[in-house]
Amino acid sequence: MREWLMILAMGAGGILGAIGGTGFKWVRRYILPLTLGLVAWKAGFKRWKCLVLALGLAVAFCLPYGERTPWGMKAVVACCYSLPTLVLGLSAWQIVTPAMFMLLFWLSNTPATAGMFSWKICEFIIFSLVGVTVAHLIAKKKK
Repeated sequence: MREWLMILAMGAGGILGAIGGTGFKWVRRYILPLTLGLVAWKAGFKRWKCLVLALGLAVAFCLPYGERTPWGMKAVVACCYSLPTLVLGLSAWQIVTPAMFMLLFWLSNTPATAGMFSWKICEFIIFSLVGVTVAHLIAKKKK
């Protein structure tokens, strides 16, 4: 059962995150955090932790990170994508996710690499990494 929940967290992260970047922002901002919170709850995390996770991700996913957002603020937003997952425990993915967020944003906006790193692909990867973080914390959870 635990592996299925991990698959659901990772898949939902990428798919719902990418859908949310295609005009359906409410899917990324609200459905994805709710889904990850419910997955964490089904994995046996305490209800209050799952609520903090879902609410924290909902806030984080509403923060601006577009081209007009200064790089310093983008870095804060990138860190906020991992911050709510700390309520479930510690994972190296909480460091990888913001670093990849920044790298992918840069690659998608650099003329030499923008063709290879279209933003839709970057969205899928970034939000998948949020799901990977939750999946790793589920894997680490003691029964």
